[in-house]
Amino acid sequence: MKKISIKNPDFRKIIYAALIFLSVFSVFVRISLVKRERGAAIVSFVSEWNKQGKPVTVEKIKVADIPVYVKFTVINKSDKLANGFVTGDIKDKLRQGQEVYPTDKGMPFGRITSISQELDTDTGMFLVEVEFNAAAVRLGLIRVVFAHTQTIREAIVVPNSILDFYEGNYYLWKIENGKSKKIQVKIGLRNGYGTIISAGVNAGDLIVINGRSILSENDLVRIVSESRAL
Repeated sequence: MKKISIKNPDFRKIIYAALIFLSVFSVFVRISLVKRERGAAIVSFVSEWNKQGKPVTVEKIKVADIPVYVKFTVINKSDKLANGFVTGDIKDKLRQGQEVYPTDKGMPFGRITSISQELDTDTGMFLVEVEFNAAAVRLGLIRVVFAHTQTIREAIVVPNSILDFYEGNYYLWKIENGKSKKIQVKIGLRNGYGTIISAGVNAGDLIVINGRSILSENDLVRIVSESRAL
């Protein structure tokens, strides 16, 4: 029998062609397996949702007294004295002797010593002077101070992130009898920490925190976690 040499050009072509075929074939096999896995996962999710409900995280609404602060910027002019300018609406909420805070929480670190009633012609605002309890580390130091102006009694506050906005209205997702409900709400004061809800939900309502993007009206839901009260 004639022995085929690997140095034979025709034999090498056959080997190269076989290797190329195997490489292409393995790619198609892998693509097919990935598609099959993805299809199975999608069917699995839909089937699971139909049986047990879409997974959501909720929080129970409660009412609480909410302190309201205004903030403004001052510049140290001496060791303990600083001043800054505020708009007219902020000026009307401040009073002489009022304590100021480094944030909208915590302990006061100074007080307002004077509030000008005359409009500054250069800035178009009103001058406010603040005296701090401790000396500044340097002159010209710029600080943001907070002043407590009012407390809203028995308010409902929700995180800004869970409010949906559509066609000029605000909505929350609420859970009733194990199903999702999209509820239009009216909002009051809003800042970087949350929004006061003036109408639409009540204390004790279960509001969806996570999982809102997969919900439709009257979906069956499964509560996977109930966070601390709002």
